[in-house]
Amino acid sequence: MTHVDLFYLSPNPYGGWVTYTNHLIEALNAVGVKCTLFKIRPKSERKSREFGYGKHYRNISMAEAKNRKTIVNNEYKETIKLVVAGAKQFKEETQMLYDIGASIVVHDPTELKNLPVDLDPKRCVVIRQIGARTFKGATFIRHPYTPFPKHTNLDRKGAVSTSRIDFDKHTEILLDTNRLLAEDKKINIRGFENRIFTRFKIVPKYPEWVQSKAHYPRENDFAFKLMQDYVFNVDMTQIVGDGGGTQYTALESWNAGCIPIIHNKWILDEPDDMKPDYNCFAVGSPEELATLLNGAYSDSIPSIRENGYNALKLHDPIIIGNQYRQFLNIE
Repeated sequence: MTHVDLFYLSPNPYGGWVTYTNHLIEALNAVGVKCTLFKIRPKSERKSREFGYGKHYRNISMAEAKNRKTIVNNEYKETIKLVVAGAKQFKEETQMLYDIGASIVVHDPTELKNLPVDLDPKRCVVIRQIGARTFKGATFIRHPYTPFPKHTNLDRKGAVSTSRIDFDKHTEILLDTNRLLAEDKKINIRGFENRIFTRFKIVPKYPEWVQSKAHYPRENDFAFKLMQDYVFNVDMTQIVGDGGGTQYTALESWNAGCIPIIHNKWILDEPDDMKPDYNCFAVGSPEELATLLNGAYSDSIPSIRENGYNALKLHDPIIIGNQYRQFLNIE
């Protein structure tokens, strides 16, 4: 079995990078590629640590990372290396791995400033089409996603939000919306909380917010199960220079039969995977969001739900796993 070393170079224990890494491991395993997940630290450890979602990683030194070998056709060869996340705190480590042949996943164009200055797009994967347009020559491969069995529960209530609670997620829009809604219509705001964001941007303006009450476990099916009880999942993400394609909140929503509601600034001029009024809704203000949650467009929900589930086929682990095999030149 071919072996790939994956490197998670970020301090973030929650969010899209972690979820992506989990699903990538499953997609690669599904097509016969064995993965080992690492984080770079000053010293190597023998023990494995919990990464989340049932996956594990090991802390290793850069020296060990550089010297890792695998057996191919009875010969020792350098392992194939892929940096699955490269945060600014690990820019030096990302450069060092790149210099010894690692490829890199670029999740959104804003990350380019944290990556090697001599970055060759041919050695990069981007996960949304805007990435391929911005970083010409990179390989576009959609988010891998291993779905749970289709869920058809129709006895659902209002809306939940399972995205991170953070600056780029614009959680304030959800809180403004909740002030416009009756108690039984309010959005249930869940997800990992950036306490710096909530301390300085949320608590002073929204005294109803209680810190450290919203997060949920990093379990494979937790968000999926949570969404099964709701009609909508709300994610107001806005990232300058990014958008159009999927995030894991949308994939999990589609899988759970829950309708994604996204910010209209996520929709770009070029057609892409997120299609308002077809597989999601898009709004631009708390007032628009409140109107939607109060029952507007309810007649279109069944067709949008079905279109969303069908959209998951583009993220099938076998399809995505084979695309990574091709990108990594694994025969």
